Amino acid sequence: MEIINPLSSIPPVGHATSQGKGRSQGQLPANVGQLLKALVVEARGDNRFTLDIGGTRLAASSEAKLSVGETLQLQVAKTEPRIELKIVSAGDNTLLTGKSLALLGKSIDLGALFAAMRGQTPPPLSLLTPNSRSTLEEFFSLQRQGPEQQGGTILKRLVDSLGLNLEHLLARGDKEGATRTLKAALLEALHIFSSAEDLAETTQKLLTTLELFQLVQAQNNPNQLVIPLPLPFVEQGYLLVDQDEGEGGEEGGRGEKRFSLHLTMSELGHLRIDFLRNDEGLYLRFFADSEEKAHFLAEHDDDLKRAIVDTPLIGLSFASGSSDPVQELLQRIVPPGRSLLDTKV
Repeated sequence: MEIINPLSSIPPVGHATSQGKGRSQGQLPANVGQLLKALVVEARGDNRFTLDIGGTRLAASSEAKLSVGETLQLQVAKTEPRIELKIVSAGDNTLLTGKSLALLGKSIDLGALFAAMRGQTPPPLSLLTPNSRSTLEEFFSLQRQGPEQQGGTILKRLVDSLGLNLEHLLARGDKEGATRTLKAALLEALHIFSSAEDLAETTQKLLTTLELFQLVQAQNNPNQLVIPLPLPFVEQGYLLVDQDEGEGGEEGGRGEKRFSLHLTMSELGHLRIDFLRNDEGLYLRFFADSEEKAHFLAEHDDDLKRAIVDTPLIGLSFASGSSDPVQELLQRIVPPGRSLLDTKV
């Protein structure tokens, strides 16, 4: 079954309209088996199309042979670890049946890309420009070191070099800065590796994830930052930073800073950690995806207390209730009353 990756760099246009029974057609269903109906309203060449879903027009890219006026019946095939929509019917075009759409990539880890390049002749990296080659090598090297060796310094370097601001750098004429970002290097690699199926697919998945985080930030609350965590040991992860310090509110004036980590890890599953820091110190709340895991974390609270040395810890709590960070991220991409289906085979 072929996967269709989103092209978040193509913005959706139009507005959602309501569907019967009080549910918005624009709201992406999250339950396996639910259906969406899409109409192909425009074919713009270069495998790019415009789809209409309940009155919302969305740009899409697909190598499938779509025709103007064609109706697609889409079904939610699964919701974990990422949402996938399968084309269950496309009018009389049975060639499209069974294809699926994946709406979210995985962690930004270059390990799979470097593994795919290993042993190939000529070495794929030698085909890239010096800037792109050094960017990929340095990013991969930093990921292998891990942030625990230098605190948050390595993580900051990784995040700063992602290229989430690539388009902004180009718009202000900083071509040199733009070419030294991971996104620019991956775009070049995708072009160079287009004839190598494994390399192209792995590169496209990395680009998809980067572009989705760009889309999230573009559509998210401007007072909040959503920052991906490109760490190999994190299956899914991002940092949500609240930049509104609550001036004039109940808690305003106390220099409060709020942020939270949303993670999926192989050993601990889904995990959310809320941080509240003010003039008095730091308060931490851990949310696991089960009572058993919350209890396990609570048993190691002394280790956590010893690890926090740069600020007073004024509170520490553990509870269940954490949800899939992928689903939470999708809710930020597709808020109530809107729809998103920017895709590529």
